[in-house]
Amino acid sequence: MKFKWLFLCWMLVVLVVPNRVFAHASLVQAVPEANAKLAAAPAEVSLTFNERLEDGLFYIRVFDSAKKQITNAQAAMNATHTGVTLKLPSVGDGDYIVTYHIISADGHPVEGTYLFTVGQGSGSTSLPEDTMANMHHHGELNGQLEFSDIIQFASRIIYFIALLLVTGWAVWMHIGRFKEASVQEWLRKWNVGLQRLFLLAVIFMMYTHLNDVLGGGGAQDIAALFTKTGLGISWMVTLVLSLLGFVFVGRKLWVDVLWAAALLLAKCFNGHAAAFEPRSETIVLDFVHLAAAAAWVSGLLLLLRLYSHSKEAAASFYRTFSNVAFISILLLIVSGILSTFIFLPDISYLAYTQWGGLLIAKMVLVLLVVITASCIRLLFRKRNMSGLRPWLVLDSVFALLIVAVVGVFTYLNPLPANEPLHWHVMGERQHMTVQITPNVPGNNKFIVSVWLPEKLGKPKQLLLKLTDLDNPDIAPIEVPVTPFENKIPGEESYGMTKFSFQAEGRYLPYAGQWNIEVRVMDSNDDETVYDKVIRIY
Repeated sequence: MKFKWLFLCWMLVVLVVPNRVFAHASLVQAVPEANAKLAAAPAEVSLTFNERLEDGLFYIRVFDSAKKQITNAQAAMNATHTGVTLKLPSVGDGDYIVTYHIISADGHPVEGTYLFTVGQGSGSTSLPEDTMANMHHHGELNGQLEFSDIIQFASRIIYFIALLLVTGWAVWMHIGRFKEASVQEWLRKWNVGLQRLFLLAVIFMMYTHLNDVLGGGGAQDIAALFTKTGLGISWMVTLVLSLLGFVFVGRKLWVDVLWAAALLLAKCFNGHAAAFEPRSETIVLDFVHLAAAAAWVSGLLLLLRLYSHSKEAAASFYRTFSNVAFISILLLIVSGILSTFIFLPDISYLAYTQWGGLLIAKMVLVLLVVITASCIRLLFRKRNMSGLRPWLVLDSVFALLIVAVVGVFTYLNPLPANEPLHWHVMGERQHMTVQITPNVPGNNKFIVSVWLPEKLGKPKQLLLKLTDLDNPDIAPIEVPVTPFENKIPGEESYGMTKFSFQAEGRYLPYAGQWNIEVRVMDSNDDETVYDKVIRIY
C-alpha cells in the first residue's frame, strides 16, 4: 500500500511540474536561408535545429549549378549538439544547392534540400537527382506516400505487434497457472513461433529504415550507426536479445521477466521518450506503457487461442487475465495521459498535428476496448461460453488497430512545426513584404520591405507591431525597425523603389496567436495598414 501511494505521488509530480520540451528535430535557422539571394558568397553553411542531435551520422553537402559538389570537407557539430556547420571554399556567382542529413535525439532521420543564389545566379538550376534521392521528412504524413513509406509503416506496425506479443507471452507462460501438459506444450510451441516472428520483424524493420537513417552512406556510416548513435545501439541490443531468447526464454520466470524488460527498455531509448525532458520520467512512463500493453495484448491472444483449444482452460485463465487486463488498461490510460502532458506544452496542440489526430483515434479505440471488455466479463460471469468468441475477436481487432495507430504516430511529430514567415502583399500603389526568421518563440530577425512609386520617395513612417491575441490586456509590442540597404541582384522592382527596414530581438517572446500589423505612411501622409494573424508554437 505504501508503494502505491509513493507511485501515485510521483505520477502527480510528473504531471504538474512544467517542462520546456522538444521532439523530432526540425530546422529552425539556416544561414544562408532558403532561396536567399546574396551579393557575396558565404564563408559557411550553418544549420540550427530545435533539439539535440545524434553525434554519429550527419552531413551538409553543397552543389553548384552544374550539380558538382563544391567541397569534400566534413561538417562539424557545435558544442550543444544542436547545430552543424560546413566551411565553404571561395565560390563565384551562381545557384547553389544545400542538402543535409541528421538524426534527431529520438532516433528519426531528418533530411532536406534548399537553394540559395550568389550574384545574378543562373536562374535554371534544378535539384540534382542524387541529392533528392532518399529525401524523407518524417513528422507529418502527406497525400503522396510512396511504396517505400508504406512498407516502413507496415514494418513498424509488425514490429510493435511482435514486440508486445513475444514479451508478454514469455511471462504469461509462467504466471498463467496452466496445469495441463498439452496446454503447456502448446504454449512452448507458440513461444518459439513468436520469437521467430519477432526476429524477422526486427530484421525487416531495420532493413526498411536503414537507407533513410544512413542518408546514402556506406560501410563506414553503418559502423558509426551501430556504435555512435542511440538508435543503432538500440537496434543492436534488440537484435542480440532476440537471438538470446531462443536459448534462454521458457525456462525460468525471473530470466524471462528480465529478458522481456530488457527488450522493452531497449525500445524506450528509441523514440519520443528519448527526446523529451525530463528524460528519466519519459522513459519510465514509456516502459510502463509498453509493459502494460504487452500484458494486455499477449494475454488477449492467449485467451483467444485457449478458447479454441480448451474452453475450460480459457475460463480458468480468464480469472487471472481479467484482473491483469484491468490494471493494464488503467496503466495505459494514466501513462498515456502523463506522457501527453509532458510532450505538449499546450494540450490544444492536439488539434494542429496528425499526431494529435491519431492520438484521439487511439483514445476512441481504447474506449471501445473498455466497452468490449465489459461485455466479455459479463459473458464469463454468466458462463455463456458459446457467445464469447465474437467478442474476443472484436477485442483483438481493436487491440490490433491500436497497435497499428501506435506504429504510425510514433514516427510523427507531437509538436506543430514553426516555419519562417515570408508574407508578401501586392497592391495598386505599393507592395509590402514581411520576413520573420526563424519565426519561433524567442530571438528572431525581422525584415520589412516596401515598394513605393519613385516620385513619393522614402516612406515618412513605417511601424511594425505585434499583438498577442491570446492576451488582449497586453499592449502591442512595437518592433524598432531601422532602415538598411537590401538590394538583391536580379530582384523584381515592380517599377518602384524598394525601401527595407530590419530589427532583431525577442519581440515574439512566447508561443501563441499573434497579429502582425504593418503601417506604412508615404510622403503624402497616406497610410496603408496590413494585418496578418500567425501562430507560433
